[in-house]
Amino acid sequence: MGPAGQLPHPVGLLRRRLAAGLDPGDGPVPRPAAVLPLGPHGGRRQRLRPSPHRLVVVAGGLVAALALAAIFVVFRPQPEWTADLAPVASVAADHWTTGNKDAIGTSANRQSNVWFTAAHGTLADVLYPTVDADNLRQLGFIVTDGSTFFFDAALQGQASSRVIDDRALSYVLQVDDPTHGFSLATEIATDPDRAVVVVRGHLAGKTSGLSVYAYLVPHLGGSGAGQTAFFEGARGYVSKKGVWLAASTPSEVRTAGYLGRGDGFEQLHRHALSNRYRQAGPGRVTLTWQAGSGAGSFVTALAFGSTRAEADSALDATLGRGAQDVFDSYRAGWRLYASRLTPPPDAAPLFFYSAEVIKMAEDKLHPGAIVASLARPWGDAAPDDDGDVGYRKVWPRDLYHAASALLAAGDLATAYDALRFMGKQQRSDGSMPQNTDLAGKQVWNGQQMDETADAILLQVRLYEKASGVDIPKAADYLAANGPMTGQERWEEAAGYSPATIAAETAALRSAARWSDRTHLFAGRAVVWRKTAGAWDAALESWTFVLAGAAGVNYYLRISPNGKPDSEEPISIANNGGVWDQREIVDPSFLELVRLGVRSADDPRIVSTLNAIDNVSRAKLGWYRYPHDGYGERNPGSAPPGQGHLWPLLTGERGVYTVLAGGDARSYLGELLLRAGPEHLLGEQVWEADGSPTGSARPLVWAHAEYIILAKAVATGTVDDRPV
Repeated sequence: MGPAGQLPHPVGLLRRRLAAGLDPGDGPVPRPAAVLPLGPHGGRRQRLRPSPHRLVVVAGGLVAALALAAIFVVFRPQPEWTADLAPVASVAADHWTTGNKDAIGTSANRQSNVWFTAAHGTLADVLYPTVDADNLRQLGFIVTDGSTFFFDAALQGQASSRVIDDRALSYVLQVDDPTHGFSLATEIATDPDRAVVVVRGHLAGKTSGLSVYAYLVPHLGGSGAGQTAFFEGARGYVSKKGVWLAASTPSEVRTAGYLGRGDGFEQLHRHALSNRYRQAGPGRVTLTWQAGSGAGSFVTALAFGSTRAEADSALDATLGRGAQDVFDSYRAGWRLYASRLTPPPDAAPLFFYSAEVIKMAEDKLHPGAIVASLARPWGDAAPDDDGDVGYRKVWPRDLYHAASALLAAGDLATAYDALRFMGKQQRSDGSMPQNTDLAGKQVWNGQQMDETADAILLQVRLYEKASGVDIPKAADYLAANGPMTGQERWEEAAGYSPATIAAETAALRSAARWSDRTHLFAGRAVVWRKTAGAWDAALESWTFVLAGAAGVNYYLRISPNGKPDSEEPISIANNGGVWDQREIVDPSFLELVRLGVRSADDPRIVSTLNAIDNVSRAKLGWYRYPHDGYGERNPGSAPPGQGHLWPLLTGERGVYTVLAGGDARSYLGELLLRAGPEHLLGEQVWEADGSPTGSARPLVWAHAEYIILAKAVATGTVDDRPV
């Protein structure tokens, strides 16, 4: 990570050094002139407006041009290699890409177990064979005239991404170079029948004498280390510990190399692949090859398998069917999925996209295992070998919101699978873990009581349709261990949380109602109901401030010892400092209304709203709480720093407004704006323009909130409110 305020490139500082013509060692890297400024000033969508010199490609013509790419580029026979093995050892470290994704995708069926993301017009993560297993840092494209300039489409130019189908989450990614007057547009899809990612591109504008090169930086098995790469025939291969990648590379102009050590990227920065090597490794390796030349289209396919034969077979089949058929089938699958949803009248396209984002985050080998995001937060600042998969874990809380949204959208089958997966997550004492891997095995060991409550709420709602969670064991755990929680829903602080107590109280009452309906566990239900009543009665004594820094009469974020009017210190995570508990308020208290513990017009709720808006509201949304350190202080950096606005809180405020009898359409409109032309809602956005930060985009929970709010605005009923 560079000095404060300096922008690391989405695919890494190393490449920025190479693009600047510097040695790939330590030290600051100047920003190339063509790179546009990122961050809170200037705005993402502002940056994507065409300049007077920008080449505008008409959407219809672009898609038609890309369709021609079904025929692969054919080059002259391959010459002799400079040497068989690339010289020089690989670099010792690398990292991932930004958490701000421009596109995501996977086929709508379970047969094709491969996913992708994109950032700055570039294919980034490729996840295979499960949704938590990353194998790629990037497949980028470099444009050069061979003598005077070098253009890295993953780093330079003006990048945009837009959805091209109102019922299928598919994109055209475009990078414009206004300096040289050309535009590179790409589409990405996965073959619905196998684990193959297909990228088709089109170079338009002033293209005479230009060549396009593909630059592959694999991270098989979750790290760039220990890989072997080579070319054979018209293909490039990468292998590591039982994972194989096969790429279509029909050009005679190609090379294998070590990342940052004379590989294809470094050579093309000097305008030509002067030295060509057939293989490299083991180490952090790359493959580079000529993908196209002049105006025209090209196709590249990446196939995955557990053996070379499996990857080759998949690639053969995909190339045999042709790129156009792959893209048509990919979009048809998602259009079929969308046709089975039950949207409210006049639903915006974001309703369908939100359901598809949630569905895309489900693993295909573990039904119901929906991860929090396909992105790794601030991945461009994260080492590639730390073993962490980021948000590609399953949090019971996020899974509850995802399942609730899918129920509201009409995808009952996936919601039922989510509940069954919760049953796998549930521990022997009845509680839910903080999060798990795709098999339901605990990863982090925090105690978050609201997650156990969420599991009860979903199981009670669906008890006649599907089973998974043991309600009596979970309710007994809550009654015996609540209302204090080891961590509240932001996973940081222990104590008495209004939001957590709301979930616990609602869950125990729901469990008691389930007992009444099923005539089971009547004796234990008496304890559940009595405990919920006691917690309800004591709620304000634990969490309500009569006078403090945020005003008078308000619920605080959390009280460590249940004495809200005392001068009790609370430590804010991510270097947020130590503060008097009475200074820290949090919009999460609205769970009291959403879950039926307090009415929307309760004076204590209304007065807390005033306190929240005085302290945590900005023009474009809400912060989690004052002094939040979970976010980057400057674009391109990473936590600890400064937390920013969370779009999901806009959705929650809209839900409250519906429950209060108000008009919440403006909140829906705000979420549409935050989703941008990509129709992806992130975890956090910048205050100045609402553009996404580098945290995680898209975030499943945020899309779930959009669905719940859209349905609530249309019907006046909040789908996930316990009844």
